[in-house]
Amino acid sequence: MPTPHILIAGAGIGGLTAAIALARRGIAVTLAEKRTGFGETGAGLQLSPNAGRVLAALDLGFALKRVGVTVDRLVIRRWRNGAEIAGMPMAVAPAETPFRVLKRSDLHMLLLDAARQLPNIRLVVGRGLQEIAQTQDSITATLVSDAGQIETVQALGVVGADGLWSRLRELSGDAASPAFTGFEAWRSLVPAGSDKPAADITLHLGAGRHAVHYPVANGREINLVIIREAKEAREGWSRDGDARLLTSHLAGAAPDLHRLAGAAGPWQVWSLFDRPPAAMAQGRIALLGDAAHPVLPFFAQGAALAIEDAAVLAHELATHLERDGASGVPAAMAAYAKARTERVARVQATSRSNGRAYHLGRPWSFGRDLVMRRLGPDGMRRRYDWLYDWRAPV
Repeated sequence: MPTPHILIAGAGIGGLTAAIALARRGIAVTLAEKRTGFGETGAGLQLSPNAGRVLAALDLGFALKRVGVTVDRLVIRRWRNGAEIAGMPMAVAPAETPFRVLKRSDLHMLLLDAARQLPNIRLVVGRGLQEIAQTQDSITATLVSDAGQIETVQALGVVGADGLWSRLRELSGDAASPAFTGFEAWRSLVPAGSDKPAADITLHLGAGRHAVHYPVANGREINLVIIREAKEAREGWSRDGDARLLTSHLAGAAPDLHRLAGAAGPWQVWSLFDRPPAAMAQGRIALLGDAAHPVLPFFAQGAALAIEDAAVLAHELATHLERDGASGVPAAMAAYAKARTERVARVQATSRSNGRAYHLGRPWSFGRDLVMRRLGPDGMRRRYDWLYDWRAPV
């Protein structure tokens, strides 16, 4: 029997994780990325234990330890005066996978290096998915470069890891555009200076706005994200931000947050879009990550869910291919969708709910703060056991 072959569209964090997980199970992968370079945009990300366990199982735990910062605590503060509202412990038992924060580019490069070392992953750069034809036995995909160069790839299945504006999701019949939320995210990296920052994630809550910051790059830099209301949306991944536009927005911020923003380097701005979950599988087609279920950045689970998706998809494909051969791919895709649909919908809903709670004004914010205080640190942590305690199938 020839080596089974899967096509993955999109070489971001989810696509790379899926490629590595499949390749380590003996499945050949063509990984197609429409960009011509791999400068992964975005400043930092949070890698919670549910995703960290997946990467550790792919023998990437030591590499993560080198580039990540282990988080001790989540601290929630008021926007205007910086007073602490509540806190939540993030540290876990020493033998467990920790909660880490790191630069997005560091994680992307780590995954890219791992993928390049696997001989059964073929990386195709500068070619995006254009068309797809599905038969009972295989799929045939057309990849096209900006210059019009065409390549045809035949595989047993295709995985769309091509983000919020997924071409594969569109080709699968879901042509509805993502909806603008009325918010935008400003992201920057701030030099940490001589004092090593606390290994905390700090969240500042205000009416119609919030900010989050945490150390990255082994504490040498601080990732800062400011969420604010916006009247207009711009498609695409990011654009340069003019710091002068934040001046009035930060006028009433706590002094520490104001100083941190003042020391920030160049700003990148993302318009925030939302989209309902897709049908995660159709025949020999599967979607993962933002292509299937984009998550607003109010729960820090976008990258984590894509990593989880990759682990479950690789498990189902390997299991069904070993048992049923090429004919088992549609059943594998269906099993993957069944395993993921309820969980990803819950994460999406929780993220939206967090966004509403974060941005409450008075008097409703008093009730929110009272609830968090009554829960206490351990009570707040137990609220998310269902999320952080997840483990991939083996």
